[in-house]
Amino acid sequence: MPTRLITRVALLATMYVVLGQVVRFIPNPMVPGAIIALNMVVVVIAGMVLGPAAGALVGLVGTFVNAISPAGNPFEWAAIIPHTIMGFVAGLVGRSSRVLGALTIIVGHVLNIAAFLLIGLLPARQVAVTIFSVGLLTEVVIDIIVIMIAVPLLRPLVSSDSPGR
Repeated sequence: MPTRLITRVALLATMYVVLGQVVRFIPNPMVPGAIIALNMVVVVIAGMVLGPAAGALVGLVGTFVNAISPAGNPFEWAAIIPHTIMGFVAGLVGRSSRVLGALTIIVGHVLNIAAFLLIGLLPARQVAVTIFSVGLLTEVVIDIIVIMIAVPLLRPLVSSDSPGR
């Protein structure tokens, strides 16, 4: 992996962690003990701008470092694999369409919920509750808007000959 790409991955993983320190103070009203994870958008943006391998690395490294930081919690640990997959998928899909790329945030949320259910962080009955669905939909819409705005602003900063794209 070229130095330039490693630097970009490191910067975006750091951005994920920095945002993670901020959003840890924004509790998720639908999932007790969880947060509104706006830092997830960094992983999707990384995939869309830098490609699938870089998106996966930002998801893996950013989420792992955040999990061992003061913002770390069981939800963050459970999100490491889902965020890695989300970054990879965003890199694959984001090449052809910014809208489809932005929608890959849904992949991350669905995989997070599956992981949370599997390890017992989220009771299944809570997922069926309407307020949970409305809250998740609200978070997804905000995420998509942020991604749709950020990607065109960041793409010019990344040369078209960027490795991994």
